[in-house]
Order: sequence, then structure tokens, then C-alpha cells
Amino acid sequence: MELQKAIQALNKGQIDPIYVLQGPETYLINRFLTTIESQYLQEDANAMNYISFDMEEDSLADVMIEANTISFFNEPRLILMRQPAFLTGTQKKNAMKQDDSSLLEYLDNPAEGVVLVIVADYESLDGRKKIVKQLKKKATFVDTSIMTEPQVKDYIQRYVAAEGVDMTREALALFLKRTNYQLTQSIREMDKLILYVGEEKRIHQRDVDLLVTPSLDDNIFHLTDHIMRQDSASALRLYRELIAQKNQPIAILGLLQSNFRLYTQIIQLKKAGYDQGSMAQTIGVHPYRIKMAGQAINPYSPNLLMVGYMKLVELDFDIKQGKVDQNLGIEWFILDFCSGSVAS
Repeated sequence: MELQKAIQALNKGQIDPIYVLQGPETYLINRFLTTIESQYLQEDANAMNYISFDMEEDSLADVMIEANTISFFNEPRLILMRQPAFLTGTQKKNAMKQDDSSLLEYLDNPAEGVVLVIVADYESLDGRKKIVKQLKKKATFVDTSIMTEPQVKDYIQRYVAAEGVDMTREALALFLKRTNYQLTQSIREMDKLILYVGEEKRIHQRDVDLLVTPSLDDNIFHLTDHIMRQDSASALRLYRELIAQKNQPIAILGLLQSNFRLYTQIIQLKKAGYDQGSMAQTIGVHPYRIKMAGQAINPYSPNLLMVGYMKLVELDFDIKQGKVDQNLGIEWFILDFCSGSVAS
């Protein structure tokens, strides 16, 4: 079920006993939870009727005991299950192993006066598992997956219009680029812009340029481009700007390494015939990042990318071993790589 349809149903008082929120989009998850809390518990939410379980630490048996416990005051209760990795094909080593038999029984006979919400903030669930199959039959699934670029653009336009604010085309284009088409970040930044323009009720490009700063990821994207084009002056200038902004050299190195790895992965997946959506799912990154990286790598040498990645891995190791100063090590990498000597 689309989130908007689920919200409309909740606002009409049509509340189901079991929901599964599937997808990692934080804003959509929070919007559903805020709505169901206000509609189901109204203004009476407290520690007794709004209970959250972490399924990496709590057992399913404890959740089911709580769900089946009769309330002293006969009040409605909302129970959340977060991090239900047992519904996926992977699970953290130290996470509690779950026996899903109690949940399977509960699906056949949900408790009255209780709404169970399973927050499955994953791209996908393991459809081979019996518990997943039964949930799809007996629970209401709500889509909270990452939106595509057109969907984010449309959502932001409707969000701004609902606030009675106008936004120029140039402002919208820059805004979406600065927020990398990520909905949760876009809403957070848009709220700041709406507050900033106030009674003017119109957002211009200059407003976006002033308030919505490029993300660190965006700056690392440009830094990678400068390095790959062997423009040492631009690369060093941007790197030093990032340091001046209190970014740690080791964090910048980690993101650079991640970028080079991403680019080499995209090249290999392109050769294998993957499209952007399949790449995003396989690598586990936002589709917009795949799109931007895919466009950026066209002029790059695949061999040079691999050399750069391996050099960054070596530098990371040397820094962590205390052999190289982190700041000087990154600057030396930039100068060395841009000189062309690493390609040999």
C-alpha cells in the first residue's frame, strides 16, 4: 500500500491490527508512526500504551507476551518492532536469534485493542521465509522505500504548495542537487527554507544557495573528479576547504576510498549489463548517487580508477598503523596521483 493511501485510511479511523513498514526512507516511516499515534492513541500516548522493542536485543516471545497482555485500563496499545533482521536474509553476528513461532501464532489471532507495527527499514525481505509469506497474507504492508528522482521532485513540489509557498524552477533544481534527491534530507532542508522566506512565501535560487550547503558527499564527489582529472590545484584547494570546515582527514579519506570503490563497481556492473536500479540495489546506495557516479566515470580510465583505489587502501592502512600523518598523507596522495606517476 502506498503511504498516502495508508495515511488517508488512518485519518478515517480505518486501522488494521498489524502493519509492516517496508523500506529505509526515514521521513516516510516517521510520518506513518506520527499519524497512527495521533489517530489511534490520540493524545494519551505513554510508556504503558506505546511500547517499542529492538529485535536485535529483545525476543519475539517478549513482544508477543506484551501484545497479548490485557490492559488494566482497557486502553488501546501501540507496539513497535524495530530492526527485525530475522525477516531478511542477513543478521548481525551479536543480534538475538529469534524463534518466529509465537509471531506466526499471533498472525492467526491478533489481540484486540492492540496495533502491532513492524518497522522493516530494509530494501527487501527474504520472501522464502515462512514468516514473511504469512505476513504478506495477513498484515498490511506500507511502502516506505527510497523514492526515485521524479517521485522526490513531485513530493517536494506538493509539500511546498501545501505550505502556501512558491519556488522558482532554478531554486528547485539547485535544491534537489544539493540534497541529492534524498527525501528525508530534502524535507529537513525545505522546512528551514520555508521558515527563512517567511511572509514572502517565495523561494529563490539565492535562498537555496545561502541555506542549503553542499553535503560532504557532494564535495567528495567533486574532489574525486578533480583528482581523476589530475587537477592537483583544484583538488588541494577543495581538500583544504573541507579541513577548514572541521572535517577530519581520516573521514575524508574514508569517503574518497568509498567513492573510488563505487566507481570501480559501477564499471564492472555496467560490463555485466546492469541498469541503474539494479546497480543501486546490488551495491546498496541511493539511485541518485549511482546516476551521478555513472555520468562522472565516462572520461575516466578504469585502470587508473583501480590504481587510485588501491593507493587509497594502502594509505588508509599506513595511517592507521601510524606510519603516515593523515593530513600530509592525503595531500601527498593528491599530488602523487595527479602527477601521473601512480599510473605506471
